[in-house]
Amino acid sequence: MKKLYYLFLLSLLFSACRKSDENLDIDLTKYNADTYVGDPVIDKWLMDSLTNPYNIQTVYRFERNLTDYSLDIAPIDLGKVLPTMQAVRRIFLTPYGKVAGETFIKKMTPKQFVLYGSPSYNSNGSITLGTADGGRRVVLYELNNINFSNGEQVRRKIRTIHHEFTHILNQNILIPPDFEQVTKADYDADWTNSANTDSVAKSLGFVSRYSRSDYKEDFAEMVAHLLVEGQVWFNNYVNTASLEAKTKLQNKERLVKNYLKTYFNIDFNELQAEVQKALKETYNVKDPEDLTQTLPIWLSDNKVSSITYDPAASHYTTYGSSAAFTTVYNNYKNTLFSLGSRTLKSIQFVFVDASNMIFRANYTNSAGTAFSADYNFKMTIKPLTGEVIFTKAIPEGTTGSHGNGQNSQVLPAFEQYILPYLTNRTFVAAWLPTTLPSSSPLYRTFGGFYVSGAASNYIYGPIVLK
Repeated sequence: MKKLYYLFLLSLLFSACRKSDENLDIDLTKYNADTYVGDPVIDKWLMDSLTNPYNIQTVYRFERNLTDYSLDIAPIDLGKVLPTMQAVRRIFLTPYGKVAGETFIKKMTPKQFVLYGSPSYNSNGSITLGTADGGRRVVLYELNNINFSNGEQVRRKIRTIHHEFTHILNQNILIPPDFEQVTKADYDADWTNSANTDSVAKSLGFVSRYSRSDYKEDFAEMVAHLLVEGQVWFNNYVNTASLEAKTKLQNKERLVKNYLKTYFNIDFNELQAEVQKALKETYNVKDPEDLTQTLPIWLSDNKVSSITYDPAASHYTTYGSSAAFTTVYNNYKNTLFSLGSRTLKSIQFVFVDASNMIFRANYTNSAGTAFSADYNFKMTIKPLTGEVIFTKAIPEGTTGSHGNGQNSQVLPAFEQYILPYLTNRTFVAAWLPTTLPSSSPLYRTFGGFYVSGAASNYIYGPIVLK
């Protein structure tokens, strides 16, 4: 039997999950085996929608012998039966049937769903939300608490179902050995221990804490999260992980999708789209902001070649510019001219890769000949918050080389104005200017950095991609 667990803080167990709480406060006399009569409306829908088309039995009567009798379990509220099984049909059976075919879903689907109202409380401080037994029975717990007008609560429960169904698939076709190898050294049966935080699990390349319990649960968690949380959520999760964890998660994603295609001829992306469609159209769930379409992620993924600030460009008249940065730029420009008759034309951020940036000053000398002065910086990006820190790299080249900015008539102005401006602040990478709406076709063609805590102090310009 495969189980899906979720950890509850011990304080919550003692205060919010006591046996006297409403989840367990059920009048069992209403469920007496000798007097029990099924609800005709519920039974008709179950027969027409699940039993006849799919040969699926739904057990909502309180059958104590269908779960661990040593644990405290409460029956499901009758008002939760139809909404639960309607969600099962809409977000699980129908998508699989549409993408994989009716033969697949009739053959592979569990033939019995058993419903309980409360969670199954475990001695290690966790609760069981669902089990898959022998490839034919799925048991669902904690149904009395679901508000079916709350899409996120529905999503959480359906994720349990997809998790359990993945175990059924794995009982028919074993998980390829390559999957276990991705994070084999980091599985931990004692996954509920306090050291296994969400952030630790993520840093090791797991999609959830529970994924660490063993590779079979890891595989099921990957499938369930990708299908139910969606691709945008997963991409955000991956792109805010370390490079090592990102590689592991992407490898697992590839193996999961290949598994369903190779062994069941299921296009995972199509299945995912159908699940997401049902969640969004019926339960009004929403995707999170797509972080892959933010400037910090573009920089982290080494997609950006340069951002140029040329104050003579017309877009600064149209969309405005920062008075605070304009002062810094003009001081730099005036000092550069006074020291050596150099006329500053523009500046650029040239992104070598995800962690190295060249600050380039483009100028002309007194004869009108164009030159550039380059200064190397290390760049640290926090993709989730967008925070960027620039650190000056060790000066390179020899004095007098215009390419690296060490010329004695060029370097002092840089060190007086630009160097402290860039290194004494934390910046935030963003689509700037804010006066350019996201509906504009020019959105994401401009970008730059504003000072953290001082949004009016910013620099932006047109973006050139690699």
